[in-house]
Amino acid sequence: MEDDQSQASIVEKALRDSGWEICVVRDGEHAVRVLKSKVIELVVLDWRLPAIDGLGVLRWIRSNLGDEPTVLFLTARMLEMDIVAALEAGADDCIVKPVHEIELAARIKALMRRNNRARDRVDLTRIGDYVLNPIARTVTHRGEIVELTAKEFTLANCLFESLGSVVSRDLLTMLAWGRTLGRDSRSLDTHMHRLRLKLVLRPENGFRLSAVYTHGYRLDEVGEI
Repeated sequence: MEDDQSQASIVEKALRDSGWEICVVRDGEHAVRVLKSKVIELVVLDWRLPAIDGLGVLRWIRSNLGDEPTVLFLTARMLEMDIVAALEAGADDCIVKPVHEIELAARIKALMRRNNRARDRVDLTRIGDYVLNPIARTVTHRGEIVELTAKEFTLANCLFESLGSVVSRDLLTMLAWGRTLGRDSRSLDTHMHRLRLKLVLRPENGFRLSAVYTHGYRLDEVGEI
């Protein structure tokens, strides 16, 4: 995400020569749309972007995606306060432009090594084609991020951790709502219906989400149909 074409070309070449598959966007709104729909490991982000500036995109990333992806911030701003602002907003590293290809490639390699070591310590849940990240509070299915609300993620995480076992309504509602809900409430059932649709929890996809009458819900992994 770079507003200067000459600098964008340097960034693209450095990434391609390092073996990265890249996606180039020219404005902040497009960047957010891409980040909502794809799993991205590294974002090279310029401060000056149309629609939403780089700092705004960075804040969106950290508010919605947590510690992933790694963000390298490019800026023409020389003031220490601006660099501090980017780092405090969640940038993993900053480079002041103009940037040279060799330096950029080296900084990216060092940054990814450092962050990959940190991420190896995150206890990811990998079941079938699903990956749950409890730190970023995200679910990916076949490499694509599934947009879930905070409650939906909490419910999904509990179900996958309890795969094959019945989870009581009281436990599910206590985890997601912080309290048990009345027996006449349909809030849990509505959330489970949405979760089934969003995560495509169907037998042909390898999973079955079932309601257990009066008790709770159970997520099962099933064989190929």
